[in-house]
Amino acid sequence: MSEDGSDVSVQSFRVGDRKKPVTSNVPADCQVNGEQKNGTSRRALREEERRKRKEGHLTDISLDEISVRRGNVYDFYVPGVIFCVRGTYSQFDALEGKARHLLPPLTGDCCQTFSTVAAVTLSSLGFAVMMQDCSDVSTVNYLLYISAWLHQLSAPAWPQQKARPTISDLNTCLRLHEFFPSRVNSDEFEVLFYNQYERAKSLVDQLCRPYLKRSRRTNESNPVCGYVIASGDYTVSIFSLPHDTRNRDDSPYVEAWTLCLCDSHGTQPWAGNKASITSLALGVKRPCATATRGILPKEEGLAHFALILFALLEDHRAMGANVRHTPYMTWSPVRRERMTATSAEELRGIIDNKWLPAVLENEVIARAATKHKFTPRPCFMGFTSSRVEAASIGLAGAGKDGVKA
Repeated sequence: MSEDGSDVSVQSFRVGDRKKPVTSNVPADCQVNGEQKNGTSRRALREEERRKRKEGHLTDISLDEISVRRGNVYDFYVPGVIFCVRGTYSQFDALEGKARHLLPPLTGDCCQTFSTVAAVTLSSLGFAVMMQDCSDVSTVNYLLYISAWLHQLSAPAWPQQKARPTISDLNTCLRLHEFFPSRVNSDEFEVLFYNQYERAKSLVDQLCRPYLKRSRRTNESNPVCGYVIASGDYTVSIFSLPHDTRNRDDSPYVEAWTLCLCDSHGTQPWAGNKASITSLALGVKRPCATATRGILPKEEGLAHFALILFALLEDHRAMGANVRHTPYMTWSPVRRERMTATSAEELRGIIDNKWLPAVLENEVIARAATKHKFTPRPCFMGFTSSRVEAASIGLAGAGKDGVKA
């Protein structure tokens, strides 16, 4: 042993690491009773949590309570808040009338495909000003048309082989990751129960984050601009588009956004039982600036948008209620490349010349297209006002069918 005691200290450290058995003076029967009580308490807590998840609500307010009739159409109860672009059909009545010659048999089950395709394509526009050229009936009709057909044709190729596709199925079969600035990842989602209002509201709020400078870190994820929200057999999507206000002293807003809700069911009262895109604008006003009509204060706009979304989700949850199962949702984020902008014309070119030809290269999808005699029509998103050939096929429509209070 050295005089400085180094060996002693090392030996003491090692010995000190050894745990001595702890003896208890508590009788064995008391320990057992305590463990039983703890187990009972934990079970009670789990049961209470299950009850809250099963009985909880995102909102107790119904769609009927937030809608009013103005003139001959329904609108949001606060005037001047929403802008709703209605299609000619919903996914459920698309096999009636002229549409029965244009749409496939599985149209009535295509909300997952519609919501995903709509969120990926429209959020790829990048800025709200680009969306102006797509805010018409022809855009909703085209999204229903192409989504219904892609749903029908890709069904035999879904890896999961289920009644409805997953996000992974759609990404794999429709190659959604390859052609658009926006993408939704199948392995990146959050499960929410209906009693988690605060978390759901925070996800909506995050779609309107303050502008962040482009990161120099190449491995950083692109920002979230939307969500595909699935609950049972119902799916909708939401996304945000920023307004171009940066470095513009003439703009009354420091920052502004347009929030959009895509739904092929037609459940919202102002949608009139048609597939629709409901949107509202919100922003942060500059000091002393005069507010622009139709652009809400940020917090007010977020509150209204969340109320519409949550009432819609609760409506479908009630219709598909199963007393044996706890209802839940999956929120799959849509991420868009930073500082990208795509015009409506460029988007149509991507769809017609790159995306759809690539999708139809899949042998299974190609065989299904031959079987159903399907040849994709040229993309007619945003073509209502120009009355091009697509307007005569019964889907593009003859005029704008939006409601602006």
